[in-house]
Amino acid sequence: MPTILVDTWAWLALNYKGDQDYQRAQMANRELLEQNYNYVTTNFVLDETYTLLRRRAYAQRSIEFGREIQQVISMGGLELLTITPDIEQDAWRIFEKYHDLSGLSYTDCTSFAVMHLLKIQEVFSNDKHFTVMGFTRRPF
Repeated sequence: MPTILVDTWAWLALNYKGDQDYQRAQMANRELLEQNYNYVTTNFVLDETYTLLRRRAYAQRSIEFGREIQQVISMGGLELLTITPDIEQDAWRIFEKYHDLSGLSYTDCTSFAVMHLLKIQEVFSNDKHFTVMGFTRRPF
């Protein structure tokens, strides 16, 4: 079963109908699930998603999303990876190395480190930084 890391972009687009990529994300999600992808995300990605969803949608939607995610995790539909101190060290090295890459977030760097560690090549995201780092973005 192929594995894909789900990035903040995907979580936001899937859970906020006002997002410009809502329809595209819904279609991509269906395709990935039909192809039996194993979904993985991190606690840092969820942190970023909760905060941005709260700002872009409303607080209650952020709370609902958090509850939904916890349920999906408990049912085995999503693997939640915790960013460890070792992963953070790798992420910091990436963050320092690419200091001139406009818009690169620390959360992105933690995702890159996880993807390298676990040999995950695909990401459910529209964030071009993943392509710059050599990963394949889906649905793009």
